Amino acid sequence: MIKTIKKTLLYVLGFIFLGLGIAGYILPGLPGTIFLILAATCFVRSNKKMYDWITGHKIFGKVVKDYLDTGKMPLKVKILSIGFIWIFTSISLIWSPYGIIFIIAIWIIAAMGTLFILTRPTKH
Repeated sequence: MIKTIKKTLLYVLGFIFLGLGIAGYILPGLPGTIFLILAATCFVRSNKKMYDWITGHKIFGKVVKDYLDTGKMPLKVKILSIGFIWIFTSISLIWSPYGIIFIIAIWIIAAMGTLFILTRPTKH
């Protein structure tokens, strides 16, 4: 019973992340690849057919599969990702109507994202 619930939850999360990932390839400012990696991670444990579809997709499959297999990120992707993190963080903070706690939280989240990217091995 618990195994079935876990598999169903991963299946549903996989589709949520898949939708966010595809939206991220269309909408500026929304990262797509990370959500597709999360979707593939959910599907590998719940639906092999969907996992194969994501990792075999002609547009984003190679990037997702490479990351899942090696954990490496291309240097160009690292630079773009960190750049966009700080561009959108700055924009969010410039027009933020919220107080100092919000500002500190946003800075911490942006710093954590940057640190995560910097600690990933670079694909040459």
